[in-house]
Amino acid sequence: MLKKIIYCTACAVALITTTGCANTTHYINLDPSIELQSAQLSNTHPIKIKVTHYLDNKIGSIDTAIHEHADVFISNEVAESIKLKIAEGLTELGYDLENGTPPANILTVDVTQLSYTTSTQALKTIAKLKFNLKATLKSNNQTYSANYGSEVTDEYGSLPDQEEVEASLNKLAGETVNRLLNDSNIRALLR
Repeated sequence: MLKKIIYCTACAVALITTTGCANTTHYINLDPSIELQSAQLSNTHPIKIKVTHYLDNKIGSIDTAIHEHADVFISNEVAESIKLKIAEGLTELGYDLENGTPPANILTVDVTQLSYTTSTQALKTIAKLKFNLKATLKSNNQTYSANYGSEVTDEYGSLPDQEEVEASLNKLAGETVNRLLNDSNIRALLR
């Protein structure tokens, strides 16, 4: 009888350790990686950038097939990070944000979605990452609005580490910001 109890206890411990019980939190520093082809663009009016978002700091969670769990939080200010990247990208394209005669061109960007969700199939975890922006540019008497979205699907066998999740989110956010900066209508109106 004692052997059965010891055997059952050992089996239960082995089962728990092999199926995983990891609970953690991933704190992500959103810093989109932008890549632009250099251009010699210029502007005749100053450019003002406004970025807003109404998202929670918790953008999702990861639940793996082997019962690992991680909540995913953004640890820095999303609006400020996106604003800095847009300003950096416009400067890289040749625009001088402070240069020109008033009135200023006003580029308003709203971060409408930033999410990380998972589902499981057999022993693999499928993660869906989404990042969406809505931009409105007011230039003289013209207004232009556009939506830019990116989505990627990743697959994992076990819980990805924080650095891997951060790199995936920053790449996705960077691709979305790149689309905004490469929009020919935005570029034409900023001249």
